[in-house]
Amino acid sequence: MQKKKSPARQVQAKSAPDSANTRLQTAQLLQQALVLHQSGQLAGAEALYRQILANDARHFDALQFLGMICRNRGEFQQAFDLLNSAASIKPDHVTIHASLGNVLLDLQRPADAIASYDRFLSFTPDFAEVLNNKANALSALGHEAEAMLCYNQALSKQTDFPDAYFNRGNLYMDMRDYARALHDYEQVLQGNASHFQSWNNRGNALLKLERLPEAMHSYQQGLSIAPGNAELHACLANAYKITGHLNEAVQHYSKVLELSATGFVRQNAALQLAILHHVYGNAVNVESLLQAAKAMLDNVQVKDRGSLIYCAFMLKIYLWWQLFRQQTQIPQANGVLHVIGESHMLSAHNLVLSYRGQSLQCKGLWIEACTQWRIGHAGANHYQELMKAYLLAVPEASSVLIMVGEIDCRIDGGIYKANKKNMEPGLPQRVQKTISAFLHALLLHAQPRKLKLIISGVPAYHIDENGLSQQDLHDFGQFLTLFNLTLKQLTLQMGMDFLDLFAMTDGGNGKANQQWHIDAHHLRPDGILQAFTHHLSVA
Repeated sequence: MQKKKSPARQVQAKSAPDSANTRLQTAQLLQQALVLHQSGQLAGAEALYRQILANDARHFDALQFLGMICRNRGEFQQAFDLLNSAASIKPDHVTIHASLGNVLLDLQRPADAIASYDRFLSFTPDFAEVLNNKANALSALGHEAEAMLCYNQALSKQTDFPDAYFNRGNLYMDMRDYARALHDYEQVLQGNASHFQSWNNRGNALLKLERLPEAMHSYQQGLSIAPGNAELHACLANAYKITGHLNEAVQHYSKVLELSATGFVRQNAALQLAILHHVYGNAVNVESLLQAAKAMLDNVQVKDRGSLIYCAFMLKIYLWWQLFRQQTQIPQANGVLHVIGESHMLSAHNLVLSYRGQSLQCKGLWIEACTQWRIGHAGANHYQELMKAYLLAVPEASSVLIMVGEIDCRIDGGIYKANKKNMEPGLPQRVQKTISAFLHALLLHAQPRKLKLIISGVPAYHIDENGLSQQDLHDFGQFLTLFNLTLKQLTLQMGMDFLDLFAMTDGGNGKANQQWHIDAHHLRPDGILQAFTHHLSVA
């Protein structure tokens, strides 16, 4: 939560002196202050501005320039009070409205900032810097088309304007136009190769474009310039993680914790480390890492929905295991069931269960945000590469549980949303094509190694129904039923076993029976045990 800024010190207004001598003294003080201000001696300049205001509380220049110093120091509310007072004295002074707009944007009041920028632009419509700043405010409000128009106007007036290229690149990233974002970041770097933020964001664009080696190189270039930048370490760690280079990922996430005392970058690094240690590393570290991560759940500024879901889920999984170990004697396993999947894999990880007459301990292999569509897609991507690497890494003839598909089956995304946008070729055909391509991609690597695959179904929905009509829920329930029936049929036809999580959780027309979910998306670990006992179909 942003700290509340102290209000500006109220200055008792005095009538402005009218003697020529006093006016001369004030002019001299202002000249001295401006010299100090321009040379970077802000404390000395501030003292002189305050001396002027002690004699004349309505001195426009002193109010304006003192406001700029306060803004530079991060005292945004005091800066606003001073600049607003100056604007009330000379409302037709053009520059003051640009300064007001900037501090209003600092105060997260983008609509008010736009009003100030528009007042400036009504006098000087071609001023590139103010057009850029107005675009930032429009972007903050989610007005993407208007913001893009402003950035374009700014760049048409000043073609060598790195801030506008950088900010427009960020907007392109929000709009998922990663190729154009990449172009804009490279425009910045052509003029300033030491702009480490552009190296970072260029890496993010390349990552989205599945150009992972180039993305890593971009992050490393940024770190060569700013080795103490926590965000660059976090982004490079993420690139290592999604490509399966886990030791390197741990190294850079740990560096984030060294560099950052607070904030989402630190909290998310702690979360990622908690997951990596839970699945691959030292479980003793998990509790302290989750304690550091959970602050993100109370931070209203955090917009990364995926991280919030993972954090809440990991906290619940950790608590479940604490209670389970207190109450239950965990049986001895005589083998391993490898579990490859996205976050649903975490529900199965470490469980000991019975499969085909063996007692097997589940060992998770994580592919974050993996979908069936991505695994079966014709275009190469890192999800496919990591799935292939895992299937080739497990011992020959191993049993492998594949837990991928729930992200394909959300009411606000995946197959269901794609079909609403484009009804062709029809939902049954779209479901059939996605699942068939996914299963064939798995078998391509599993069959030569004689792996025994178990394909997990998708649980019934357990979502917040606010804002959804009964027709929406009925249609979505029908889709989930169709998806799971198709997945089961094709899985068994291709000689793989099927874990029917849908049949176990369905309370009617795809809505969860409230028995096995741990949150809106995932099952409790004992739900996985229940499914293997009562809902496993063997080919």
